[in-house]
Amino acid sequence: MRVYAVAVLMLAVAACASTPPDRTEYLLRYESPSGVEAVPRQGAARLARVSVADYLTQPGLAVETAPNVVRSARDHLWAEPLEAGLTMYLRAVIAAQRGEAVLVRTGGGPASGPRISVFVEELHGTMTGEARLVAYFQVAKPGEEMPRDFRFARSVALERPGYAGLVEAERTLLDQLASSIAVALE
Repeated sequence: MRVYAVAVLMLAVAACASTPPDRTEYLLRYESPSGVEAVPRQGAARLARVSVADYLTQPGLAVETAPNVVRSARDHLWAEPLEAGLTMYLRAVIAAQRGEAVLVRTGGGPASGPRISVFVEELHGTMTGEARLVAYFQVAKPGEEMPRDFRFARSVALERPGYAGLVEAERTLLDQLASSIAVALE
């Protein structure tokens, strides 16, 4: 019994002496090609709202560990609220693909161009080494009676393991979502 107690004590001391994992924060930014500048024009598209499912409002990157079970990382975090990062990222990618500025609606009067709303239902990794994105978006064009609704659901395999690989794969999916939005604006 005494040997057992000493072993447990030694394990506890060793656990306390180990260093905690490094905390990593990821910024969601789009690197636009140099020399390309999107210029706002009259009737420019506006990204009116980007919202996320409640489980994505916490800072940890999410991984689905079993069907309908999601865990948030403690040491791998988004550097800012995901809604803010997604808004900036999608705006930049859509603008780069269209070759014209996409504005962010900050209130005020009615928009003179198309209005885009995005809801991200799922954005997480899986235990099978994939990233998954499920989103709904709506495009409301001036003069159209009803906005058009679109659904986007895709998964891609991680090209490298770990959370950095997950962030890269999620960016790939967000680029694909932005392409779908750019096409819907035509």
